[in-house]
Order: sequence, then C-alpha cells, then structure tokens
Amino acid sequence: MRKILLLFVCLSTFYAYSQYAEEDVLNYIDNYSRLAVQSMKTYKIPASIKLAQAIYSSNAGQSKVAREARNHFGLLCNTEYQGEQYYETSDRSGNCYRTYATVEESFQDHNLFLTTRPRYESLFQLSPTDYTAWANGLQACGYSVNPEYAQRLIAIIEKYTLTRFDKQGMPAKTVEPEVAEPQQTAETKPVAAASGNTQAPKEQPKKKTEVHETTPKTEATQQKRTYESGVEPDTVINGIEVYIQRGKRTNSSANDNRPIVNMNVFTAQPNEYKVSYFPYTKRDVYENNKIKFVIAKKGETYAKIAKEAQLMESDLRFYNDASDDYEPIPGEVVYLQMKNTKSDVSYHKLEMADSFRYLSQKYAVQLKTLVKRNKTPDGGFKVGSLICIDCK
Repeated sequence: MRKILLLFVCLSTFYAYSQYAEEDVLNYIDNYSRLAVQSMKTYKIPASIKLAQAIYSSNAGQSKVAREARNHFGLLCNTEYQGEQYYETSDRSGNCYRTYATVEESFQDHNLFLTTRPRYESLFQLSPTDYTAWANGLQACGYSVNPEYAQRLIAIIEKYTLTRFDKQGMPAKTVEPEVAEPQQTAETKPVAAASGNTQAPKEQPKKKTEVHETTPKTEATQQKRTYESGVEPDTVINGIEVYIQRGKRTNSSANDNRPIVNMNVFTAQPNEYKVSYFPYTKRDVYENNKIKFVIAKKGETYAKIAKEAQLMESDLRFYNDASDDYEPIPGEVVYLQMKNTKSDVSYHKLEMADSFRYLSQKYAVQLKTLVKRNKTPDGGFKVGSLICIDCK
C-alpha cells in the first residue's frame, strides 16, 4: 500500500509539473520561436517539435531548472559534460542538470544533443514537416520515460499551431528564370551578364570596351582603389569608408559626398578577462559581464568564428549587432551568446567616436536595452555626456 501511495504521489507531481498557464506559453512562443526556426534551418529539427519540447520540459520557461539553470530541455549531466551543474531538489530526484549562461546556449546544446547521438539518427530520415512522426520517434528513441511524451508534444503543437514555424524553417523554393539567348551578328558579340543579373545582355558594338559604373567591381579592383582620404579604411560598408582604429585622422575630399566615419570598436587582450568554459570550441574563450566571447584574429570572419564555435553565422552577427557586410578586425571582441540586460556599471562618460554599439560590446549589454535607456537629448549626445548602462 505504501508503494502504491508513493507511486501516486510521484505521478501526481509529474503531471502537475507539466501544467502551463496560457499566458506563459504564448509569451514563451513569442520569445523563443526565432531560435526554433533557426535550429530547423541549420540542424533540420522541426521548429514545432523544438518549441513543443522546450515548452513541455521547461514548463513554458517557469520551472526552477529553466529559471535558475537556463536549461529548457531538461538535459542531464553526463561523463562528457564539464560545465556548471544544477541540482533540483524539489522533485526529490536528485538529478544533476546542465547549467547554461543563456537560454540560447540551452537551445544550441539541445541541437547538438540530437544531431550527434546515433540513437537519434533515424529521426533525420523523417520529413521535417511530419511532427507526428517526429514526436513518436523521439519517444521510440527513449528521449523521455513518460509513456505519454509523444502525445503531449502533439497536443502542444496542435493547440498553439506551432507548425506555422515549420514553414519559416523550410528553405525557400527558387525558380530559375529563363535567360534569352543573345543573337550574334557580324557587328555584335555576346557580353557576359553581371553576377546576379537575370536579364539577357544587351548587344554592344564589337570594339566598345567602356566599363559602366553599374558594373560590379572585382575584389582585385577594390584592392587597387585609391581612397579619397589617402588612407585605406578598415572596412567599407555600403560605400561608406569606416575607420575604426582609435585616433586615426582622415581628410576627405570636398568633392566626395560619401561620408567617412570614425568609430571606436571594442577590443581586448587575452590577459584582460578571465578565461571561461565554452564546450563547442577549442580556442580560448573569455567572459565579460557573464557573457562568453572570443578575440578575433587577423583575417577572421564571422562565418569562420561561427563554424569553429558550432554556431550559425546569423546568430553570431545578431549577438554582436554586426551588419551583413561587416567583419571583425584583429583583437575585436566577438560574443558567443546573447548579451546581458544588466551590468555592474551604472554610467559611461561619452568619449570621441563612442557609439551605442561600442558601448553595447564594451559592457556586454544588449544594444536595444541601451537605446531604450537613453533618450536622445534635443542637442544630441556630446563628448562628456553620461550614458546610462544600468543606472538605478
């Protein structure tokens, strides 16, 4: 009788743990559906399944493990795990849960958990839009001991129509446009179409070799370009010459209407910050305001750093507020996680060439948070202005 009562208490606790408030689920979907879509694009895990697993395992982000360990998939410690550990004592299981610095890191670890273990290989033979097969497959592979696990996932997916995110995660269908064959005559010759130009090339006089301004420049041509400032910029963004090394002075030609921008970029030396642990890369990782980062080397791109850290390039650019045409300079800090919303620093005194992006990187505080905390005064920000980082 005592064993039956104990089993009833355990089951009651389990099913009570799986209840969600409607508002919590809707907020969770709003906050993390983007991560699920990105996971589907990169790892082929259906976004609907990803979200349903996270909602179910984390109690829509309200469980103690989710709130205190940022573990949204209930992943346990094992022999290969070397990170921080969290013991949830309220469920009396004594389980050791993996601890993450951010929810994004939890999503990424779950991606690797499913894609690197042989027991889940059969799942990736299924259609990425067949959420029923995926839910039953996860249960068959032993992902959860709950005999109703598959049905729970399916119920969540159907109740909140999570399949709409599967459509966002599928690759877009492209239709190759038909290109008309240019007719050759004795007076004309075919001209190669510019990269990305889907229209038939226009006929040109045989001896005409004029290069128009609309012709894309090759990399070699760009390297030979003489810059109006007399100094080669650190990067060029949308035709704007950008000088990001502190103290570099430039002189722009009066006839050049392209602005030349000086801005500070946050760099670091290896001995300035404490070494941190990040399981997905072999390179040195450091920590600033509890956020992990690496220091860019000469010639490195966001794509290369993302590949080494097993991240998506789009995520890495998102974490660092970097545009698609910007690459890091040597020594620049590149964060591997979403930046914090809090800081021990209250204010920053504005210096020449400081930008909100620079402050966001320097203090590892989200850019949108800084912008929200600082309303632009009528006269604009000036050198010496106090910028609120986390003013109380």
